Amino acid sequence: MDMVGEKQSNRRRCKLEEDQPESWIHSLPHDIAMDILSRLPVTSLIQVKFVSRASQILTNDPLLVKLHLSETAKNTPCLIFHSDYPIRNQLYFVEPSDHEDQKEIVRKIQTPFPASMPEFNVVGSCNGLLFLSDSLYDDSLYVYNPFTRKHKELPKSIQFEQQEVMFGFGFHPVTNEYKVIKIIYYYNAYSGYGRGWRYGRFRIHDSPHPEAQILSLSSNIWRSIGKVPYQLDRRSSEALVNGRLHWLTRRVKNNGVRGQIMVSFDLADEQFREVPRADNNAFLTRRNCYLTVLGGCLSAVVPLKYGRLEIWVMKEYNVRESWFKQYDIAADLPKNVDQDLKRPYAIWKNIMNKRIVRNKRIVRILCLLKNGKILLEYRGGNLVSYDPESETFENMMFQGMPNLFQTVVHVGSLNWIANPTEL
Repeated sequence: MDMVGEKQSNRRRCKLEEDQPESWIHSLPHDIAMDILSRLPVTSLIQVKFVSRASQILTNDPLLVKLHLSETAKNTPCLIFHSDYPIRNQLYFVEPSDHEDQKEIVRKIQTPFPASMPEFNVVGSCNGLLFLSDSLYDDSLYVYNPFTRKHKELPKSIQFEQQEVMFGFGFHPVTNEYKVIKIIYYYNAYSGYGRGWRYGRFRIHDSPHPEAQILSLSSNIWRSIGKVPYQLDRRSSEALVNGRLHWLTRRVKNNGVRGQIMVSFDLADEQFREVPRADNNAFLTRRNCYLTVLGGCLSAVVPLKYGRLEIWVMKEYNVRESWFKQYDIAADLPKNVDQDLKRPYAIWKNIMNKRIVRNKRIVRILCLLKNGKILLEYRGGNLVSYDPESETFENMMFQGMPNLFQTVVHVGSLNWIANPTEL
């Protein structure tokens, strides 16, 4: 009897939808409707999606997904806060407004896999998709759209008893493929303990060249691509430019100078290459440098003494002469930040070397905002904008921010990887 009643209720709901007058957006020419919808925030698009069956068809159009992704990439990005304090991992988001008088509210994201992966690392964000890895056992991997809540668990690859892994995730605009690279540092049992074992702990930095495995989301199969010809910094890649992921190597001697090498991994031909650097790029001889992307350009951040930062930008990709120092950020701190730097920083150990994190003024450069300011995050989750023109800092506070977090710069999108060739 209940099933009969439910069927009748569904018929009435469908009839009501059919009887409702067509909304103004559906009466417009298709290309104009697509252009209007592509300019909406992703949260508004999600609401439109559930208005009616016709709206759902409209928002599922691959053209809208492509246009919306292109449009949102031009605007101030969405910020996702990954928090593991006080317990368990949680995701939150906020869509910063370009208007200073608007007060944005931080909202919680419900992750659909708390039972299978209660604690995770956010490896990276690409075209509206997050790549998450299990922070406890390194055996569960997910690709996840936090707004549509579509997610996909990736197949498990070979696990070694003593290993440590790091990842890269990205999209190549020519091949239209999303790929995950997994770099595995493992203990070679045939070489004895030697320098690879000290005080009962495995030391990945003394292991041989690591193995690289790659997975294309279109094939969903892990493949080994051999040994990595460099000893890379153990942080996962956060710099995706021109379909290439980027890392710095460990400090090595080169022509008598001890420094780091900048390495790219091309997601198309799956080859590692060195990135050219200008002769005056002395920043690679310093410790604690890291890579990021500013304004679509590969950039290197150099922490200096007393909290100063230099930012070097490669204006034309892979051109040695295009490197130049674009920003020199003073050591001043905005109010209320300095006193908060003593808070726990467990989540930051996932992305920064432990020795670096102990530096009380550790800071991450996140992105360029639409107004030309630079968004920074001080240790533990203190967001600050820096104006290069006036050389001033300003706290960025949103209602409902978690107590401790790591910020992920994200493009809110309806994107999914079911039909990657359509993107």
